[in-house]
Amino acid sequence: MDDAARRAANKKVFAEVQATISAGQFEKLGDFMVDDLLFELPYGPAFMPNPVEGLEAWNQMQLMTFAMFDSFKLEPIEYHECLDPDELIAEYRSEAIVKRNGNEYKNRYIGVLRFRDGKISHWREFHNPEATGVL
Repeated sequence: MDDAARRAANKKVFAEVQATISAGQFEKLGDFMVDDLLFELPYGPAFMPNPVEGLEAWNQMQLMTFAMFDSFKLEPIEYHECLDPDELIAEYRSEAIVKRNGNEYKNRYIGVLRFRDGKISHWREFHNPEATGVL
């Protein structure tokens, strides 16, 4: 597969991740990740481990996180290709409803992603930590 095809395939993988989250099919997200996934959330809450190493630990974390919401939709804004076809920078936004209080949660993100063998191997996500005050 040439570089352009790898870039397109990797963008498609992340678009599928966003669609899977928006569909509420969180149990399927692990299908898009490698077993030794590294997930970093530099501005995450103090109670969340950071970084999260390994698919099993990440899956537990993401299931716990999404359980806090009645709905969670992600919308892509823009993708930025990198020199390495297995690296991608994605801008996206969320709209969600907090389960415990009905508050609307909206945020913007920048995801710095690395892929290996067609799956996400490293995901570093930056978000506005002030927006989490509604939780």
